Amino acid sequence: MRTQKKKEEISGEMNGAYNSDTDEWRRLCTRSAAITGASRVCFVFFFHHASVVAAVLGPRFKGWQDKHFLALWRQQRFYCPLTSHELQLDGRCGYLAVPVIRKHIRGLLLLEFDVPEPSLTAMAREQLDLLAEHAALLWQEQELEAQLQDEDISSGRFMNRLKSLFLRVPVLINGFDTAGRCILWNNECERVFGWSFEELEHQAAPIEIFYPDAEERQRVIGTFREVHGTEFREWHPVDRNGHRLTTLWANIMLPNGDMICVGHDITEQRTLEVQQQLAASVFEASYDGIMLTDAANRVLKVNPSFTRITGYTPEDVAGHISTLFRHKTEAGPHLPADAQSPDHWQGECVIRRRNNTECHLLLSVSVIRDQQASVQHHVLILTDISHIKQHEAELRQRALYDSLTGIPNRQLFSELLERALAAATRNGTMVAVCYLDLDGFKQINDTLGHAAGDKLLVEVAGRMALLLRSSDAVARLGGDEFALMITGLHHALECSDILERMLSAINAPFNPGSHQVRVSASIGVAVYPEDSREGESLLCYADKAMYDAKKQGKSRYVFFEPALHSEDQARHRLYAELLDALINDEFVLHYQPKIDLFSRSMTGLEALLRWQHPERGLLTPVEFLPAVLDSDIEFELGQWVIRCLLQQMTEWSEVGHDYHASFNVSAGQLLHPEFCHNLEYLLARYAGVQPGRLELEFQENAVQNDLPKLSAVLEHCRRLGLKISLDNFGAEHASLISLKSLPVDILKIDRSFITDLLTNPADACMVEGVVQLATALQMLVVAEGMEVPELGKRLQQLGCHYVQGYGISHPMPASAINDWLVEWNRNRPFQ
Repeated sequence: MRTQKKKEEISGEMNGAYNSDTDEWRRLCTRSAAITGASRVCFVFFFHHASVVAAVLGPRFKGWQDKHFLALWRQQRFYCPLTSHELQLDGRCGYLAVPVIRKHIRGLLLLEFDVPEPSLTAMAREQLDLLAEHAALLWQEQELEAQLQDEDISSGRFMNRLKSLFLRVPVLINGFDTAGRCILWNNECERVFGWSFEELEHQAAPIEIFYPDAEERQRVIGTFREVHGTEFREWHPVDRNGHRLTTLWANIMLPNGDMICVGHDITEQRTLEVQQQLAASVFEASYDGIMLTDAANRVLKVNPSFTRITGYTPEDVAGHISTLFRHKTEAGPHLPADAQSPDHWQGECVIRRRNNTECHLLLSVSVIRDQQASVQHHVLILTDISHIKQHEAELRQRALYDSLTGIPNRQLFSELLERALAAATRNGTMVAVCYLDLDGFKQINDTLGHAAGDKLLVEVAGRMALLLRSSDAVARLGGDEFALMITGLHHALECSDILERMLSAINAPFNPGSHQVRVSASIGVAVYPEDSREGESLLCYADKAMYDAKKQGKSRYVFFEPALHSEDQARHRLYAELLDALINDEFVLHYQPKIDLFSRSMTGLEALLRWQHPERGLLTPVEFLPAVLDSDIEFELGQWVIRCLLQQMTEWSEVGHDYHASFNVSAGQLLHPEFCHNLEYLLARYAGVQPGRLELEFQENAVQNDLPKLSAVLEHCRRLGLKISLDNFGAEHASLISLKSLPVDILKIDRSFITDLLTNPADACMVEGVVQLATALQMLVVAEGMEVPELGKRLQQLGCHYVQGYGISHPMPASAINDWLVEWNRNRPFQ
């Protein structure tokens, strides 16, 4: 950095020293002496290849003659100390010589020292070289001035003579003066760039128009006065439309400092080169194989991917007629192409690789023609799709066959059934579609494990497949459900023999593990064309008949009856009406009071769902709830009940009525993944309702689904502050173990035990037992179905504190609660 700075300082000083030649040489000498400590400095220049001394500039050393200068140059003793004795001079001085060389210029920078052996540092040497360079330039300038004085013709006249010639040549030629103004702009420049000479000659710096980027512009300017400026270089000026051009330019400096620029527009050529390079790169790098053939379909060239795909090297196929490809259909192109052949074709084909293995290809063929439409070449592009074909086969296997048993799945069964129905239509025969479900499989799966269950399913599938003919089919629909298709029937009962043998085969013992087990099958049968002409409907009807077989005792087959279809259609219609009812806000809540038999006070209300049907009036859940359970709207309707109850309780609280209330939750709603989250959201939304005033009622059928999950959900609800009530206790499947495991606060005795309580001693014993059990488990007991006042006294005797039923009040709208409560508190019945 210091060296560079020093060079710049010297350069600056020299640039400012051109006012006078004498002064300039004196300054160069003085500067050299200052750098080295020399006592005297002079510059010597030669003529005729350093054979004659042309001039000595600066003080001439004592005793030095031309022969000494010439001898020193010939000996080339530069930068090393020289003594007077070595130079055959008198005295005890020391000398140093630095060469001055530039093009044809030869000279010396001589330094005389008062000491006999002067030394020279690297820094000083570098600076002296720079001063020698400046001296050469100064000497060259003086030579040029002398030459100009002898010229017979000026640069201006020379330019005028050239202009008329340059204007018409089909080469880019322009000229600029020393100030950078345009002095020449030929017709070719105007055509390529779009500017006329008249537009440019008034521009102070036209180069800024061609090179708007300052950095690029400086690089261009920097080449104007370079030694190699006459060599062509590539630049990218812009034309009048702002488009980048690719050009080659050489600069010719004239004696007066003006400059002639000669150029070529190679934009199209460079674009073509880039396209050719790109095409070559694509050809070589393409992952697809490419083959180029001539008009006779002889191979000219193949790329590396062709070799990778086929195994054939360029040497194997070059010059040979291409016979590698065989199309799978007659629609493939015939090569070589002719005048009638299509220009493009694509399709699949199969070839044999060099190692004789089969390869599936997607082949694209393009025909290249000349201007007369004659075929010149063929381009064949090969895409290896063998892995895709293999994957398709695997996907088809997965998509159409059961992964466990290997027999067809539902999708393939549907396809086979459609073909069988079409054949039956042509032949006038019948087809039996059977839906089979294993009885007792779930218990085996839960007891012995899924591995044993899977083995049993595989064995069942194998046994069924052995009993069917080649024209029949068996498929696994999922879980322990199978479908059968029996074809070629002339009467529906003809399939009975096969079904009997099927039941016997399935009833035979299995050994899926270390235990011998037995299962049976319930089979539903629908017959084409008696029951339906559509395969999907036949399978649906067979499914309904299968459920009827289970109801009749399992291990049997049952033919579909149209009455089953009518019931199903009615259920679907009801479901559609329920969807509309939910959208149209036709559901309402009614409330039934709960009473403390001992204090005769109301302890709470049970929210009960009602449907205000636009035609049938007010409907109770027994008339529509079966169509809701296990459907898509079960959870949504349950959330509607909770939301409406919380809204009503908020309204009651705002007028000072802090009633307790309970709501019913179905098994499907309670075990829904979003139940707890939605309940938390609703409690937070209606924060004015204390969770302790809410009671969640669930029925016994929820216990048989998933006891650990049910227990976790109820625990979560209890942590939120809700009371938990087990509804209809004693009517279904709840066991004492389940009751012990679940977080239950209240038992609601089913009305079936209350209705005949006054006449049936067994019911009285059951109620008393439940009361005692609840007391031991620290639970409250509510008796449902108290229809007459006499039941209240008997329930008191049995220890039951809380009741509800029509004997107290029918369910009523929220608006009627306050009036009813006033009337109840005034009369206090049962006292």
